[in-house]
Amino acid sequence: MMVNYMSDVAEEMSSKSAKIRRDFAQHRLSAGENRQDLVGQFLVDHLPKRFGVDTGFVISRDDQFSKQADLMVVDKENNVPLYPDYRNRLWPVESVYALIEVKTHLNPDDLDDCISKGQRFKSLTREFCQTRTPQHTKNSLFVIWAFESPEPKLLKEHLVERLRDIDVTEQPDLVVIPDVLVAHMGQYGETARLGEPGSKYRRDLERKHQGDLSDLTNELLVVYALGQHSLLGWYVWLDSWLRQAGSRFCDPIRYLPKVYIFGTQV
Repeated sequence: MMVNYMSDVAEEMSSKSAKIRRDFAQHRLSAGENRQDLVGQFLVDHLPKRFGVDTGFVISRDDQFSKQADLMVVDKENNVPLYPDYRNRLWPVESVYALIEVKTHLNPDDLDDCISKGQRFKSLTREFCQTRTPQHTKNSLFVIWAFESPEPKLLKEHLVERLRDIDVTEQPDLVVIPDVLVAHMGQYGETARLGEPGSKYRRDLERKHQGDLSDLTNELLVVYALGQHSLLGWYVWLDSWLRQAGSRFCDPIRYLPKVYIFGTQV
């Protein structure tokens, strides 16, 4: 049932995207915002309720900003944004599980734009509040969602070319075109290939390869042409990663300046 259900959802979203293209042909900004709403509603409807779905900006303790996020998945149970009543809220980077960039067509220029935004987000300084609640990973995902793309082989060539000189820690993690393909790379691809750092599987690999895993990291970019099942594949990847990531806590104290006079004792 799940397979057929997700196929139907992918088909419905593709149809709605086509209608947006048709009816907002003269208003590209509005068309883009409507597609973001389409993806955002899918996430709200299908992710466990403890995960919040929002938009706005991501900030770090050293006052660095991400580019404006189309969508983000946050730990809403343990964090709140700054400017909560405004359209553009500010979320501490430690509270963000994933940033999602939504595109109509993943052409080379749009792909370059996505990668640049991903690098900016991935490079933000993170200092999590240590609690008794398990936190299995300190990574944050950067996801590219598009409704149209070149055929899978050509898109993979574009990705390989553009990611060649970008460190794994700053690469996108997941790409999905709901009725065409799904792909993983970057830190998500590294975890899928090698396991979590410190895990038994990773330690066994390190022993087997005498600590040098470089040969295993040459193929972190994997593209699957799953057609109508691409959305299901992506959803399973994202959902399973979120469930293993644990809770996230921002420490507000770390956002205060180290040297600052707030006032005087009287």
